Amino acid sequence: MTSTPLHHVQRLRLSGDAQLCAVQGTLWVTRDHDPEDHVLREGACLAVRRGDWVTLEAWHHGAPSAWGLRPEPRRQGLASRLFAAGLALLAARVRGLAGALLALARRAEAMASRAQGCISATDSKASAGTV
Repeated sequence: MTSTPLHHVQRLRLSGDAQLCAVQGTLWVTRDHDPEDHVLREGACLAVRRGDWVTLEAWHHGAPSAWGLRPEPRRQGLASRLFAAGLALLAARVRGLAGALLALARRAEAMASRAQGCISATDSKASAGTV
């Protein structure tokens, strides 16, 4: 993605679907036929469509700012979306299992620590030489 410095108000018409991104500084973005204005902080992006007219302006006048366009990724087919949804569900289940295992390990560690603290050197059969 190449960046374009923003020195003054710029108005442009998009030739294709893309992500309009704030590369430097904060941008104030207005799209025709969109009732909301958008404020994009550095690194944030806004989906724009082919034919959209947008007006770009620096949020803070005089502050350095720049914008760039990142091509919109190709849309996935139904099979790809279902596969991705299945993977996301599997990942959520694995995260849940990992959290449960972590909690179990912490409980076991706490129990072992308490048990170890209860045995004194005189109470231990191993330290008395009887084992």
